[in-house]
This record gives sequence, structure tokens and C-alpha cells, in this order.
Amino acid sequence: MRSLHVDEYNHDDCANEYDEDVKNELSDPIRAGYEATLQWVVDYANVNEKSRVLELGSGTGNLTRKIKTCREIVCVDISTKMEKLGATKLSHLANRSFIEDDILEILIKDIGFFDTIVSTYTAHHLIDEEKKVFFKRIWNRLSPGGIAVFGDLMLETEASRKLQIDSYRKRGEETTAVAIEEEFFWVVDDSVLELEKTGFDPVDVKRFSDLSYGIGAKKPASR
Repeated sequence: MRSLHVDEYNHDDCANEYDEDVKNELSDPIRAGYEATLQWVVDYANVNEKSRVLELGSGTGNLTRKIKTCREIVCVDISTKMEKLGATKLSHLANRSFIEDDILEILIKDIGFFDTIVSTYTAHHLIDEEKKVFFKRIWNRLSPGGIAVFGDLMLETEASRKLQIDSYRKRGEETTAVAIEEEFFWVVDDSVLELEKTGFDPVDVKRFSDLSYGIGAKKPASR
């Protein structure tokens, strides 16, 4: 099962501008909280020299470069242009490999099991039903006791979606309003419930800006 909009959201066309774009945290609500979100994901993941890590949506390597050491890291992205830029930042990770693939489809391929799975600013391109499949497939790829950590564009509740769209539009932030309308921002309440139904315990949430959140979910060592 390949995600429905993966080719639509291939960022090859904006790869060269991406790293400058994400620095606009003060002027762009979509980018607000970006660095803090990435750092929290890395801190929560608690990767060490024994960890086998899967990163879904590695982009230009902004999250990967914050990982200091690991046994192995497999990075997945659909954009080879972003990967080309990212690879220049990551020479400190000797056991890093890259797979060009859809973040949903890769999880049913023969890639083994992982201690840690991380994903930032990517899964908001999955529709709601795909996110449910995504969580289940991540569960199946995690070793017992493993951790999944996400940082992404999210809304607190489904009821807040229209309120956020109207609020940004009234402030003249049309680009942000359209992004919320057209993309598939996570709904925090629904995502936490789905992760818990999948079996993750605990599931922790941290907010970094109006639209950026982190969610950390642990797979129990035994059930």
C-alpha cells in the first residue's frame, strides 16, 4: 500500500530552498517551533550506540544530524534531491544507509526490526486512514521495548481545524490557512487514541508552537 499523495508531495522542486525556508520560525507559522521539535524528538528517542534506527522522511538531514551515534540508521525519503543535500551533513554516521521509498510502503518490506523509529514533518501528507495503517506498521517494525517518536504539524482536536483556518485567514495568513485546508495535519487527540489502541504505552505529547507538536510512543517490552 503506497500512500495516496506521495508523488504530489515529493519535494524535489523545493529541495534547494528547504533549509533556508525552515529557518523562518518567527515569520511563518508553519515553521514555528521547528528546531525545538526536532531536538525534542532526538532527546525523547534517546538513541545510543546500540540502537538500530529507522527515520521516515529524512529530507535534507536536519533531524538525522542531531543523532550523534547509533549502531545503524536507515533513512527513507521519496526525494532524492533532498537526500543529496542531506548526505553532505551526515558523515559522522558511518552506518547510515538511504532508501528511496514511500514512508508507508517501506514498512511492509524486508527491512528488519528497529529499536527506534523517528519521523518529522512528513506524515502530515498521509490521510487519516493511512495514519492508522502507519501506526500499526510502525508497531510491527519496532522491537519489544522500542520507541516511536514523531514531530509534525498538528491540530489539538478536529473541532479546532475550522477555528484555526478562520483565525489565520483573518490575520492575513492565507498560505497557512490553505495548508491546513489542503494537507492532512495530525489531530492530536485522535492520534493519541489510535496509538494507544495499537498498544503503545505510554504515549506522550509536547506542544512547541501553534501548529507543531511532538508525540512519543513506547512499545512495551512484553504484552
